[in-house]
Amino acid sequence: MTILSKESAEEYKKLNYTTRMKDTGRPVSPHVTIYSFPITAISSITNRATGCALSLGCAGLGFVELFGGSGTALFLMQWIGSQGWLVATGAKFGVAFPLVYHYLGALRHFSWDYQPERLTNEQVEKSSYLLFGSSLAISGVLLFV
Repeated sequence: MTILSKESAEEYKKLNYTTRMKDTGRPVSPHVTIYSFPITAISSITNRATGCALSLGCAGLGFVELFGGSGTALFLMQWIGSQGWLVATGAKFGVAFPLVYHYLGALRHFSWDYQPERLTNEQVEKSSYLLFGSSLAISGVLLFV
């Protein structure tokens, strides 16, 4: 881009990116809306999200117990369990999946630390599918415990 005067520089600053691209005739890239994330990226994002969910869940239970008095967290868990099969099963899965996924993800990373030859694009993709599948299967089994 070449700016010839102060006036044109000021005018340029007033325009947002989309307007500037329309003026040049270039389309705005849809980037994320058409981009398909690879399974390895989804696996990494899910691992981070499950870690955050576990941290928030533990902090929330601690908060409830601290400020609600002794036994409040237990009462909350019993109340959730008494709300019917659908709510209880959803709550169990909401705890089981992040716990299992994050734990198995950690084991996968430990194996990469000690066996770096397994850290290839092909192996990482396969292990990502395995991680999702095994986490869903184990979490599903835990619903019946």
